[in-house]
Amino acid sequence: MNDWSARDIQKWEYVPLGPFTAKNFATTISPWVVTWEALEPFRVPAEVQDPKPLPYLDGGSARKTFDITLDVNVRAPGIESPVRVCRT
Repeated sequence: MNDWSARDIQKWEYVPLGPFTAKNFATTISPWVVTWEALEPFRVPAEVQDPKPLPYLDGGSARKTFDITLDVNVRAPGIESPVRVCRT
């Protein structure tokens, strides 16, 4: 699930009372669901944060993240093979 923000509108409406409807611009749900078990082989220790986060944001020694390579390829009509537009 992804909540989208309309940042240009959000910036305009933020003063003086804070964000209103730009924060709930749209919500999308991916067609794929990835389980925690499927992600487990990609789990790695999180990097040290500097400055250290506030205690309620710090996961302590249990802090983990994922190391996943993602390729984005686009195939347009009339093009034989996909073109890579991004790789992380």
